[in-house]
Amino acid sequence: MRRLAILAAAGLLAGCNIGGTLEIQRGDDREPADLEEPRDPTEPVDEDDLDVLVEQEEIDVVRVTLHRLNRAEYNNTVRDLLGDTTRPADNFPDDDFGYGFNNIADVLSLSPLHIEMYANSAETLIDSALAGGAIDPTTQRFEAETVGGTVGSASGDVWNLFSNGTIETVVQFPADGEYTFRASMRQQQAGPDDALSSITLNGVPLETFTVSQTSLTVFEVTVEVDAGAHSVGVTFENDYYDPSVPADRNLYVDWFEVSGPVGATGEPSPMRAQILTCETDDAACTAEVIQGFGGRAWRRPLDDTEVARLAEFVDLAGAEGLGWETGVRLALQAILVSPHFIFRVELDPDLEDPAPRPLTQYEIASRLSYFLWSTMPDAELFTLAAEGRLQEEATLRAQVVRMLDDPKSVALIDNFATQWLFIDVIRDFEPDYTIFPDFDADLAESMRHETRLFFEELLAENASITDLLLADYTYIDSRLASHYGIGGAGESEGFQRTNLSGERRGLLGHAGLLSSLSFPTRTSPVKRGAWVLGNMLCAHPPAPPPGVENLPMEPGSGATLREQMEAHSSDPACSACHAQMDPIGFGMESYNAIGAWRDVDNGQPVDNTGTMPDGTNFAGPAELAQILADNPRYEHCVTEKLMTYGLGRGVEYYDEPQLDLLLRELGDDFGFRDLVTEVVLSPAFRMRRGGELPDTN
Repeated sequence: MRRLAILAAAGLLAGCNIGGTLEIQRGDDREPADLEEPRDPTEPVDEDDLDVLVEQEEIDVVRVTLHRLNRAEYNNTVRDLLGDTTRPADNFPDDDFGYGFNNIADVLSLSPLHIEMYANSAETLIDSALAGGAIDPTTQRFEAETVGGTVGSASGDVWNLFSNGTIETVVQFPADGEYTFRASMRQQQAGPDDALSSITLNGVPLETFTVSQTSLTVFEVTVEVDAGAHSVGVTFENDYYDPSVPADRNLYVDWFEVSGPVGATGEPSPMRAQILTCETDDAACTAEVIQGFGGRAWRRPLDDTEVARLAEFVDLAGAEGLGWETGVRLALQAILVSPHFIFRVELDPDLEDPAPRPLTQYEIASRLSYFLWSTMPDAELFTLAAEGRLQEEATLRAQVVRMLDDPKSVALIDNFATQWLFIDVIRDFEPDYTIFPDFDADLAESMRHETRLFFEELLAENASITDLLLADYTYIDSRLASHYGIGGAGESEGFQRTNLSGERRGLLGHAGLLSSLSFPTRTSPVKRGAWVLGNMLCAHPPAPPPGVENLPMEPGSGATLREQMEAHSSDPACSACHAQMDPIGFGMESYNAIGAWRDVDNGQPVDNTGTMPDGTNFAGPAELAQILADNPRYEHCVTEKLMTYGLGRGVEYYDEPQLDLLLRELGDDFGFRDLVTEVVLSPAFRMRRGGELPDTN
């Protein structure tokens, strides 16, 4: 409802007192370059000094910005709250990244477009959850000049596809059924043929049309579509241009739309009875429904004032003759557009008070569930919060075990490991086909799946964090077995756990990562070395100085890439940074641009030796991986990455004493589950404060 969107934008919905205690609290917004250099973790704080810091409460728990649900968290939350699997947030604006993750509160901004989409989504979600039979068909129209395309430009009220390309957006289909797709378009005729255009669903043409008309004409096709989010597009497929005439064939698209479902019916939604626990037209029933649904949606009990304000929607609907259920629907929609749902709210009694305070029971339940599951707390967490037990160490340890054993913990792979380890980046890699004809989308997907299964085992088995770099096993299918040259492996269908021998081991031998850190025509020791420094050692090299040209992407004749790189980095302006990155990258030069093993580069033997900045020599990727795993910065960095993700804020210099305490508690050779547990038990996870951040001067 448009009225609901306006109310949301004005902050008039129940619980939207943003100007009061629910203030958007920003964390440290200084650029990393403005902060002091963190202490070298190879020189840990003396244990006696650390004990004093803890006793004197000098381990700073700082604060976390009011945390908007990112797209993954929103999708998972409405799944668990309403049973909705349409992933409505996939159509929301992309989330920004900070510190390598897209769940960092400081960068999760809120735009007017977000508010409108939250309102639209709330209406659709509640209508679907309370559906009791036939679903009325609706029409969703998209103006082409607003959506834009892969090519072209706006031309008045239409979008001009002046070469082959697509206009595409994601559409929510509320139910299985028959849908009609329409597009209004015309051609600018040139050459011997008329324009060809297709209406597509998920990139697949539903029907191809000959657009012979030079005035706007509507084309349509009707097909069966499953409920959920699908991409819908309009394509231009036969561009023609002859500058000598001149002649230019273009396709102009005014709008495209989806109507339906046509005649879709169904049983009453199973969620209806769970939400409408009573259906009597009285104040007690209204309060029961609002408190029951609102308590789960806002992840804490509602107070009497909040319930009363939401009940006003029911009173308003009754006064206008719209009925009790219409009023309840409005109240439930209001709950879903409230900051208490859209944000993970943690309220400080005094925003200026620097004294640390424990999180409330419901606040820590939310931190725990969004850390491990990227979704709202379940019934057991709500029960423990109501009993006041979620600050007990034994309870927290037991909950971490339970939650990591739950299938929902796949979110830790989907949203933490995938971003930290670049698991999905392989999907965007497009190597030069003339050089690497064996690479295709199926191989890329096998590469991606290898790293997911590998990390899944590390987490499930509480494997040592050093196994990430040193494991002598991986998961491969027949396609990867062939790519890796592993005979006899992957012969049965699907992925198998396979033991490795030789140089390839651990994450740095995964073809997906190696490919993602390459150029389309060649390897990139710089990209590979910089990634390892930043993600395995948390030692980000500075950006290159202005005016420094990159090495050409095409290999030079007669010289190996290493020889070219060494000549390039001999420039004093470049040598300091390259001395940190290049040796690591050279250690992986035996893997080509798509992660296959090679012994020769440009007709010469590959030199995969290197010297680390501390003077340690190595030969080959296996020795490099061992050196990295032995480096104290490695375990410190893994801990920092997980804590950054778990807290939803950057880990800065003032967190160093806490990291030291956490690592001391973990001891030597700790596992991934151990690390998750200690992050949950850390003061930063269980506490917060108001006031200003530490001074950097």
